[in-house]
Amino acid sequence: MMAYQVIARKWRPQDFNEVVFQQHVTKTIRNSIKQGRISHAYLFSGPRGVGKTTMARILAKALNCIHGPTADPCGVCENCLEIKQGNSFDVIEIDGASNNGVDNIRELRENVNFAPVKSRYKIYIIDEVHMVTTAAFNALLKTLEEPPPHIVFIFATTEIHKLPETILSRCQKFFFKKIPSEVVVDHLKHIVEREGYGISEKALYQIARIADGSMRDAQSLLEQVISFSGVSGNELEISHEDALTILGIVPLESYMRLFSLIAAKDRLSIIEEIDRIISSGIDVARYSSGLIDAIRYLRLIKSGIEASNLIDLSTEEIKGLRASGEAISDEELSKIFSIAIDLSKNLRFSSNDRVYLEMALLDMVSVIDTPSLAEILQKIEKINFGKLPSGEGAATPKNTKTLSIVDSWNEMLSELEAKKNKFFVILRPAKILAENENLFLSYPDDLDDRNYLESLTDELKSYIEKTLSKKTGKSIKIVIDSKKSENKVKVEDYLDDSESMDDDNSPIPDSIMERNPELDDYKVESQAVKKIQNAFYGQIIDNKGESKC
Repeated sequence: MMAYQVIARKWRPQDFNEVVFQQHVTKTIRNSIKQGRISHAYLFSGPRGVGKTTMARILAKALNCIHGPTADPCGVCENCLEIKQGNSFDVIEIDGASNNGVDNIRELRENVNFAPVKSRYKIYIIDEVHMVTTAAFNALLKTLEEPPPHIVFIFATTEIHKLPETILSRCQKFFFKKIPSEVVVDHLKHIVEREGYGISEKALYQIARIADGSMRDAQSLLEQVISFSGVSGNELEISHEDALTILGIVPLESYMRLFSLIAAKDRLSIIEEIDRIISSGIDVARYSSGLIDAIRYLRLIKSGIEASNLIDLSTEEIKGLRASGEAISDEELSKIFSIAIDLSKNLRFSSNDRVYLEMALLDMVSVIDTPSLAEILQKIEKINFGKLPSGEGAATPKNTKTLSIVDSWNEMLSELEAKKNKFFVILRPAKILAENENLFLSYPDDLDDRNYLESLTDELKSYIEKTLSKKTGKSIKIVIDSKKSENKVKVEDYLDDSESMDDDNSPIPDSIMERNPELDDYKVESQAVKKIQNAFYGQIIDNKGESKC
């Protein structure tokens, strides 16, 4: 009876074409072999389980195949079979973690002088080479720099930054990439189909996410799921729920429900969801870690980023996650993410994980309950434009398109200010209210040092109407508050009578520009502050710390 082989070994790539998602490495090595440009030292760096050691063995086959050196080793000759089975005399695999001392390297230096037993090259594959000590590396330097012609070193490491520069500079370096979940799922589908099993795609995506870019880990997890069933062949059918139970995975649907409940501010249902999760045996720390990932996914999706290499979700999962967080703004997601990060930190020192999780989720609801900065600014803007009732009884516009008139007004004022035009002095303090195609102008009651209303001549009204009509494409009419106060100084008294009101380039007289600007600005600003106070039922605290209602 043939011994059983686990999936990770059974489906290990045997040639360059079978290696998954590392084409940038395989293409370079294949081309160098075809051109006869064989290096004496290779360094394979990258995350665990992405094919570094597998690539080293395939390279050893390519160099020692009886038809080689060849980019396509036959896999059936004696040399290829011995390398595959791990019993080749000329391909020596060394664990750098357990053979990392000077004595081990000295023994290696003595052995490299002996010719291969029956192959073209004697190949040393040193895995986890970063574990080799500094002294051992120093002992290896001379051999690595001037090796015998029949020697090839292949180093593999997950932590290239720990290797001395003297070693790195003597190697041809290749960087392996994490394998995207989508690629892992496709490969697992292929394995499942060839093995005659049945397993849902959602379950495979869960496996791929846990594997975190490692094909070896994904294959081991698949093995675990298959073994749990207790059956084999076509009888096996693993559902998504079964896979979650077997692997102890938190279903993404739980986070979707959580986002919907947070958006709805349903505190009771949130606590009930947490109770259900904890009762099912899921670890709070793992759940919190998954929550951070889910928030990240949701924010990327809402930002229009759905690249498969960034989001390890299926199309169906992306759609569901987007729908669950539709009512949560980007600013709110940012704050919720910060709360989740703090939760993860606190859990390291907590003796009651559940309490921390519940409080963090209630804090997330409070984020939704609290107006965002954007909403506050929007409300202030509407109050200043007279679009919402304020404490001073501002009217509510009837036309939803009035904002364009207000924008045009502000643009006109900016242009006048830039030109230092005298109109700017007259129009700057004005209060405006746009209704349909009428623009109502009035002035705050506290401007008692000049009669602005009398300065709004027909000439100036005509200028405003003409300018705003041009900017908005509408026929704008100016309506001026007719209230007049006695014994007030006119702004026009400070203007040169010889200047035409139609001259857009007429400068603001210095006497007006320098007339107590601090006081003017403070009075205009105080009106906005007053409106904010009324809108949000606030208090004004003066610089002496006294409260003023």
